[in-house]
Amino acid sequence: MASKGLSQSQGNGRASATPLPARVIRLDVAGHLNGSPQLSRSTLKYDTVCLNVAISLALFATCSMMVVAAMLWLAPLKDFQATPAELMARKHRSIVAKEQRLRLGGKLHLSPLEEVANARLLEQLDAEVQRLWVNYSMNTPPFLRHHKISETDLYGMLRSMPKGGLLHIHDAGMMQLDVLIELSYRDDLWVCVGLDNVFENFRISSVYPHMPPPSSDDANCIWMLMSNFHTFEWHDRYEQQLRDSFTIREGGYKNASEMARHMRRSQRLIHGLVTFHTLWSSFLFRMLEDFHKDGVQYVELRSSLPLLYDLKGTNFTILDTVNAIVTITRLFKSTYGSFIGVKLIYAPARDRNDSHMDQYVANARLLKSHFPDLFAGLDLNTFGDECQLPGLGEATQLLHIGKDIDFYFRAGESRCPDMTKPHANLIDAMLLGSKRIGHALNLPLHPDILRTMRHMQVAVEVCPLSNHYLQYVQDFRQHPAAYLLAAGYPIVLGSDYPRFWNAAPLTDDFYVAFVGIVIGEGNLRLLKQLALNSFLYSSLSCAERTAAIDQWSCSWNNWITEFVNQTLTL
Repeated sequence: MASKGLSQSQGNGRASATPLPARVIRLDVAGHLNGSPQLSRSTLKYDTVCLNVAISLALFATCSMMVVAAMLWLAPLKDFQATPAELMARKHRSIVAKEQRLRLGGKLHLSPLEEVANARLLEQLDAEVQRLWVNYSMNTPPFLRHHKISETDLYGMLRSMPKGGLLHIHDAGMMQLDVLIELSYRDDLWVCVGLDNVFENFRISSVYPHMPPPSSDDANCIWMLMSNFHTFEWHDRYEQQLRDSFTIREGGYKNASEMARHMRRSQRLIHGLVTFHTLWSSFLFRMLEDFHKDGVQYVELRSSLPLLYDLKGTNFTILDTVNAIVTITRLFKSTYGSFIGVKLIYAPARDRNDSHMDQYVANARLLKSHFPDLFAGLDLNTFGDECQLPGLGEATQLLHIGKDIDFYFRAGESRCPDMTKPHANLIDAMLLGSKRIGHALNLPLHPDILRTMRHMQVAVEVCPLSNHYLQYVQDFRQHPAAYLLAAGYPIVLGSDYPRFWNAAPLTDDFYVAFVGIVIGEGNLRLLKQLALNSFLYSSLSCAERTAAIDQWSCSWNNWITEFVNQTLTL
């Protein structure tokens, strides 16, 4: 019945007595489909494209396998034909090339002119390394003890180089020693003198300063006019005492705590002079001039923000201190067009029980609300003495402001009999989300933190001269940063308190890193990457960072041209 029905349904057309053949799809000359009306032209086109792609992939895979097979066959043949010495040399070159690419700046592309400058730079570096390290011993590096590095060609080149930003420096470490001594001759200057005849604090005042000792760590002191020392002390003896008060003596401290007390005292003395309200602005302008002359175009300044005062002993507010920074920075930028600007990192000093932590947190919130364009974040200054201070993780107030305030903590810097606390601080700094970490000398001992820092792009602030003068590093070749540079970890160079050891704002640290830490491995790529890093890992916004790099690039290209022209005539 089914067959009959089928035959009858087709009987309306031509009758067919034979069974239907299998359905065949044909494409006529006009491109029309014969057969199934349900199969569209797009379906056939899709099938054709899929077939072509499959054939192409098969051919590509076959060719690839043939190329790989040829390489695998030829490589052993080439190695088989090479002598053991040739094979050793070939593998040696391969490892060296790979490590050079891994080094900080190793992947940077240099322009043809930069390649010329790089060749000239390497000539200077080779001569410098030979001269400095020929009589090297394990004691103080000779270029800090005997050699006047500021008189070398390499130092002159580095000083003129646009270094980008300086991201780790304290305001108290920027006042030139001669200027401080000159200020000490004011008739209205008072000094608080301890029982051991040590200067504890300065105050410019028209009346006797009724001020308590600065902190419980300091011995009681008595206020007297500084002019008494001018009258009754030998001139040379008096000035030498001042110099000792303002600087760090190399290798002259029993332990980290004694050194920290000296640094606190030095900062207090300097702030006592420069925060007199008529001197603060001139101090800031002079400081920015020093930055500019040293090839620094951008600064993230750490400051405890000491209160300004007047002759009558009236204290101003923390907002007045910062307002002066804003005003002077604007004035300086209008005077020197190549200067990019200043950001502020609030860096008050920690004490043994963090009794002022609530005030520090309140100040940080206040600064961000009043100066959102200037304020970068918060650091807590330890003066290199993590051993005696609470760990970062113990300051629970920090857990509640991390989403509002950026952190730029120093951690893992100290050398303690028990290193538990410096190691813990480094871990806590990462857990608290510190945007950069200062010093971090024990970082290579923490491979997991290293991986995290690389992944999160958290840079290390390396201050070579500070690490040396604070007695952490004697042999620069063994500085932990040597490994970080070789492995290409994010690094920025800072200087901490450069005037404490009579150094330039940043050039001396560039010189020591270039000659002392990377010995023989430095080149223009490294210098350029360090300058770029100072913007890439700064607190600048994306728009500010782009504009800063563009402005720095112009200065960099001009410097490259001048450097090539100067070395051409030598």
